[in-house]
Amino acid sequence: MTFYHFMVGLCRFFFYLFNGKPEVHGLDNLPSDETVIFAATHRSAFDPFYLAIELSPRPISFMAKDSIFKWKWLANLLRKGHVFPVNRDKPSPKIIKFAVKQLTQNQLNLGIFPSGSRYSTQVKGGTAYIQRLAKKAIVPIAIQPPLTLGGFLKRQKAKIMIGQPIAYDPSRDYDKAHLQEIDQAIQQAFDQLDQALDPTYRYDPPARKQAKD
Repeated sequence: MTFYHFMVGLCRFFFYLFNGKPEVHGLDNLPSDETVIFAATHRSAFDPFYLAIELSPRPISFMAKDSIFKWKWLANLLRKGHVFPVNRDKPSPKIIKFAVKQLTQNQLNLGIFPSGSRYSTQVKGGTAYIQRLAKKAIVPIAIQPPLTLGGFLKRQKAKIMIGQPIAYDPSRDYDKAHLQEIDQAIQQAFDQLDQALDPTYRYDPPARKQAKD
């Protein structure tokens, strides 16, 4: 058993104990024979854990904001779990290349939140560019999680829906216009998946100035 799978199993135990098993749909949409880019909505700090737990045993390498790597002990733990830092405002070419390497050489799936943070719902550029370089499918995922620790402990059930993959098309020229089309397709997939999970669902991002992270 790898360190990653040990930690995922530990997280699963505590998540199911305190919050229960989430409602998951669309597992049949997951490609079984290749690594992919998991592009998910980001609404709570629990989101990466839900993905890692419910998509296990598929190993996922997550992008995470660089500020949480300032503590050495935590940084070491995160890196052992395939998590790597990124400046969400200005991702460096080096980090993009590392993300592609995780997909192509290290045979890890990539976990990414295209909105950049839970303070926005708009898909930002970057995911499509990684697809262009890695030549991998993008799997959109909508997560409707408990938004607070209180809601988590009150066992507000999380809902997760996995959408149809957005395949890499080798016949297309991945120019700026096509990259924007892919970003729009991700946004549309998020909206459709949210509607399928709960037609009344609405997420209002918190004000960044009131947040600590």
